[in-house]
Amino acid sequence: MRFFLDNTPNVVFAFWIGVCAISLALIMLLIILAMRWFTKHRERRHLRGLQQWRNLFERASTGENIALPAVPARDAPAFIEAWNDIHEAAPERNAQLRNIGERVGISAVARRMLHGSYHDCGMAIIALGHQGDMRDFETLVPYLSDPGPILSLCAARALTQIDSARALELFVPAIAEHENWPDGTVARILKGNDADNTAAVLSSAVLRANDNTAARLVRFLADTDTQRAALVIRQLLDSKMDDHVLSTCLQMVTDRADVDHVRSFLAHPRWHVRMHAATALARLGDNSDEARLVPLLSDRQWWVRYRAAQALSSLCAGNEERIQRIGARQHDVFAREIIQHVLSELPQRRMA
Repeated sequence: MRFFLDNTPNVVFAFWIGVCAISLALIMLLIILAMRWFTKHRERRHLRGLQQWRNLFERASTGENIALPAVPARDAPAFIEAWNDIHEAAPERNAQLRNIGERVGISAVARRMLHGSYHDCGMAIIALGHQGDMRDFETLVPYLSDPGPILSLCAARALTQIDSARALELFVPAIAEHENWPDGTVARILKGNDADNTAAVLSSAVLRANDNTAARLVRFLADTDTQRAALVIRQLLDSKMDDHVLSTCLQMVTDRADVDHVRSFLAHPRWHVRMHAATALARLGDNSDEARLVPLLSDRQWWVRYRAAQALSSLCAGNEERIQRIGARQHDVFAREIIQHVLSELPQRRMA
């Protein structure tokens, strides 16, 4: 008490400030410790639930007659994660697992989780796809328009698992809206559907697409069905499409019946179109194309000269003397240099 009486008000005030600061620090420390405890407790509970449900699903999917307990709300994330894990680990048991899913009400649990955290929502979408209940199709359609790639791609895969034909009609147009979708993931989803149906939907979509989308769809079509892709590519090469689309078509063209189309682009005003035309001739051309490719050896763009020289090397495969003669006949220094550059690469290409 004498401390407060003997000291000035400023000192007393500073004392109480210190007491409050220490008290707040202790309170914050206690809050942090409590949060860490609750987090670890929740993780341990989640891992216990995950292991329990994995074991139950594993035993039930092998035909063992066991009683599956009701799912407490707090165990729903572990339940859904275990369900997804067993599907990914044993896809051949899909029919048995769907029967089990009906018994435990997997769809009802997953639908409730759709309104949870971002992670829980994604896991729930995947689970509904594995269950394949037609009643969940319309529930998942809005997630296809989610701006983020994770939920939208989860929804795309789930929809194709539920009803492939209906999903494709929604998924292919959505590819144009989602530039953030990785091409590899899109290709895997497309391959999970019937190839004929996928090719038909893609073919129709390519011919209706704008320039920005057509190039991307052409690649997916070529990866799905080369014959249908050849027909669509032929139409695109005949049309006045964007240079980027033309370049993509020239990269994808594989039908020798289109070689005249390819030759017509060797004189295109855009250098990247000329470059891809030269590369395509390496696949589709014949000895008569030597006279068409030689002028490109003097092109102002290095990549056009390089691809033209590579194309000549491919057409003259096994005959280095012929390539050397072509180089010796060139008056342009750049043409001679690019021939020598490609000749120097031949040993490495043979080793590869």
